[in-house]
Order: sequence, then C-alpha cells, then structure tokens
Amino acid sequence: MRRFLRRLDSLFLRLLIAQVVIATSLLVLVGTIFVADRNHVMGELYADHWAAALAAASGSVATEVPQTIHRSAVLPKGASTVGSEVPRIAALRRALVARGVPVDQFALALAEPNPMIWLRVAQADGSRQWLGIDGSIVVRDWSTRAILALVLGLTFLAAVSYVLTRWLTRPLERLRSHMQAQSPGAPPVAQPALTVAGAAPEIEQIGLAFADLQERQLRFERERAMLLAGVSHDLRSPLGRIRMAAELLPEGASIVARREAIIRNVKSCDRLIESFLDFVRSGELGFDETVDLAATARSATASFGRPAGELRIEAPSTLPWPHANRLLIERLVANLVDNALKHGEAPVTVRVGEDPEAAWLEVEDAGTGLAPDAGAQVQEAFVRGDASRGTPGTGLGLAVVRQVAQRLGGSVSFARASGRHRVRVTLARPAAAV
Repeated sequence: MRRFLRRLDSLFLRLLIAQVVIATSLLVLVGTIFVADRNHVMGELYADHWAAALAAASGSVATEVPQTIHRSAVLPKGASTVGSEVPRIAALRRALVARGVPVDQFALALAEPNPMIWLRVAQADGSRQWLGIDGSIVVRDWSTRAILALVLGLTFLAAVSYVLTRWLTRPLERLRSHMQAQSPGAPPVAQPALTVAGAAPEIEQIGLAFADLQERQLRFERERAMLLAGVSHDLRSPLGRIRMAAELLPEGASIVARREAIIRNVKSCDRLIESFLDFVRSGELGFDETVDLAATARSATASFGRPAGELRIEAPSTLPWPHANRLLIERLVANLVDNALKHGEAPVTVRVGEDPEAAWLEVEDAGTGLAPDAGAQVQEAFVRGDASRGTPGTGLGLAVVRQVAQRLGGSVSFARASGRHRVRVTLARPAAAV
C-alpha cells in the first residue's frame, strides 16, 4: 500500500494533475464566456421574436394578440417562479425591458413535451397578468454532436497531457535510475555521464555534476585505500623489529614485565594494521570464486578455538555460492563472531542457511545488543557503539561486514528476540544462479 501511495505521489502524477487542472480551468473559463455570450444572443433573438406579441398581450400596443401567447390571471399549476439571477432568464429580461415589455417576474414550467416560460406583465389598466411563451430557450438539450465533441476533446486533452508529462519526466526517471545504480554505502563504481536525448539543459547539467561527483568520490576512495594499505604495510616492518628487539632483551625480573608490555602493544598495533588491510581488501578484491559458505564459516569459527559451550555453528554440509571471495567471506564471519565474543555474551551461535531467493549467515549471542537506532551508525568505519568504548577494537569490523555484504548485493540487519541478539547478513542469489 505504501509503495502504491509513493507511486501516486510522483512528479509525473503531479505534472499530469497540474496540466489537467490548468486545461480544465481554461475550458471552464472559455465555456463560461461562451455561455454568457450565447445567453445574450439567445435573449436578443427571443426578445425580437416575442416582444411585439407580448406588447400586444399586455395592451400596451393595439394589435391582435397571437394565439401562441397563453394568458392566465394566476400562476398556472406546475410552474415555479425563478429569480432573474438565472443567466438565460436575466438575458431575456434585459432584452424584453429594452423593447418596452414591462416584465417583473418569471416562472418556468418545464414539463415535457411543451416547456413554457411564464412572464408576469403589467397591463395597461395597471393589473398584472401571466403570459406564457415557448420555453425551449431554457431547456438544456445536449445533442449527440455536442456530447461527442466533449468526449473527444477530453480524450485529446488527456492524451496530450500524458505525452507531455512523460516527455518532461522521462529524463528525470533515467537520471534517478542512473544515480540509484550506485548503492548507498557501497564502493563507488565509475559510470559515464548521463545523456538523454531531448532532455532539458538543467537535467543534463545535473547528470554531468553527478558524474563529476562520482569520479571525485572514486578517486578519493582509491587514494584512501592506497594510503591505508601503504601505511599499514610500512608500519609492519618497524613493528616487527620492535618485537624482535623486545624478545631479545635479557632475562630479568624487572625486564620481563616491560618486555611483555611491549610485545602486547605490538600485537595490538598488528591487529589494528590487519583491520586496516581487511577494510581495504573488502573494497578491492574481486568476486570471481565459487565459495562454500558452510565450509568457510566452519573454518572461520574454528579459528577462535573456543569450546562448543561458548561457540558453536549450525550449517549444512555444503553451500556453494558463485561470484564470491573466500577470504572476504571468512573475514565477514570472523568479524561477526569477534564482535559477539567481545561485546556480547556466550553462548554464541553461528548459523548458515539458504532459501530460494537468498543465502544468509547470522551470529547470535546472549548479550544486550545494540540500541534500535544504532545499527546503521556502527557500520560506519571507525565508529564504535557506546557499550564497546572500554573494549579494545578498531571500529572497522562491522564496516568490513557491511562493505562485503553490499558488494555481494546483500544487507546487514540487527534484531533481538527471546533474550538473544542476532546479526544477520543476507546475500541475494545472483541472477545467473536463480
């Protein structure tokens, strides 16, 4: 229902409605002017036709009263008085008064087949008498030709409005599709500038500006990846030498504690560098392998060396997945498990499964989990949740998970049910594998 309402609330529909409203308003205005002019013309014609006969019937002219004029001392049964605000009656009254017929009230008897207009006219002796004449002037008779012209006009108006609106909005739809090809948060992909035949210059400029922005973002991402990779690689050599020098320190009660502190800090730096490299690899390595998700998850889980009471895995015997990368899938699972062990509570369960449309990997623990609105935030690089401030880490674990999942056409979700916190990565099945 929401998707349907969103489609209704579109630029296309707004433009279409605006055109229909404007065109309808113009038609109403032109029609009002036409009807007013027609009422005046018909009033003049009727007055010319009936003025002499009405004047004779009222006694103001000494001529024979035509038989087409009906007389009545009182308003005939079935007739209803009308005010002069009725457009056609007002036009007729003005025309008759201008021709010397003293009409002070009108009534209509529209019963078929002989509709009549009754006019109360002052007689020569000062009395009032109702005079009836042909009332076809006030009967609205819609001819087949008029109805056909109206239907054809409305159809033509709707067709022109639809074509014009489509012509205006199609470049915008193509521009939107062009922009949506770059998934939010996913590594940028170079795309040619959008060119749409017949598009307005403003839309072409937006397409060129987006292409320029995308190119600059791509260049920035490449430079950032090169910086992280270069710095990480260059730091490993001096860190290795520091660790070797610490291990070569002589034995002694006062030296052992300092040596262990140096080695411990070197290991922390090495883990930080490895996280940087994982982040770089997650955006650079290609997906050109068929990976057994179940076997990779078992391997990543086993690397933690935890007993089954703390960490266990539920997975099918095999689950091959095309267009993937074993190293990145392994880092994805390892980062999820590491987060659960560090920031959650045992037991931690890793599950792997699939359905007709997707595969999924999830890690569940007994911790309190994230706040409902913190899921998107902690997936950003170098961002950490409030509960993990005092725990060693780099803030890159979930960023790597998100980047790998999005490059595989998947998503990351967080949920809490039955007292356990769950992180699920859903991987959409590649089109060639459906």
